[in-house]
Amino acid sequence: MNLNPIILFFAILFVHSNCIKGQRIITAGSSSTEIVCKLGFCDNIVATDKTSKYPSKVQTLPSIGYRSSITAEGIISLNPDIIIVEKGYVKDILVEQLRSTKRQLIVIDNQSNYENTLERIKIIAAVLDKKNEGINLIKNLEEQSLILKERLTKNSQRPSILCVYARGMGNMSIAGRNTGFMIIELAGAKNAVPEIEGYKPLNSEALIAANPDYILFFESGLQSLGGIESVLKLPGVSQTTAGRNRQILSIDGVKLTNWGPRLIETAIEIFDLTHSD
Repeated sequence: MNLNPIILFFAILFVHSNCIKGQRIITAGSSSTEIVCKLGFCDNIVATDKTSKYPSKVQTLPSIGYRSSITAEGIISLNPDIIIVEKGYVKDILVEQLRSTKRQLIVIDNQSNYENTLERIKIIAAVLDKKNEGINLIKNLEEQSLILKERLTKNSQRPSILCVYARGMGNMSIAGRNTGFMIIELAGAKNAVPEIEGYKPLNSEALIAANPDYILFFESGLQSLGGIESVLKLPGVSQTTAGRNRQILSIDGVKLTNWGPRLIETAIEIFDLTHSD
């Protein structure tokens, strides 16, 4: 029996699409997890890492751990078809171990910048056979980016922000160049400590010298310190513009630093918090 070529084509396409839809996915890295969900494959994720907290449904999934605690055995025991990990987040030895299996392994390089976010969406969309959905997601981000650029054009203020990573009193670091916090520049602000590379312990002298207009925390970090009132009592804070004006900010830590699909949404939030009309 000869099948119509057009019917045969769509039959093959249907089977291929359903094969992809039935595949089990494991992600290691919150940004990749969010991209997979945005592309319509959240229900295919069977496990993810501890940083993946959005959307909320992924918090009910089995956890593969955090960074160095993630093992190949733990991942393979869950029988995934596709494994997506972020370079630098997991150990190189883990990547090599996973490559030796027959599972499809995708290693994503999260470079913490806007262009790279778009590129990672393209890569994951191609893996999931969701090219059109990837194009639409990128288009949405580009439209949001135009809105942000319009606001930046109308408001030339460049407030300085001191980004603080805190895990309770006595365990605070300030973020300089090449950290996930650099989203603040996308939002039209400048880093209060541009001379610092990576993270350095916070001390009152450095805080006073930086004299930031705003101090920005993860929501969880601010809570670990006891809230805004407690921060205002920290040595040196009252001697800064941020302290005098009570300009202490907090944003969800994952959304703030993972450079995922909520990137421009977060940058607009920072802009609105730090730019007066």
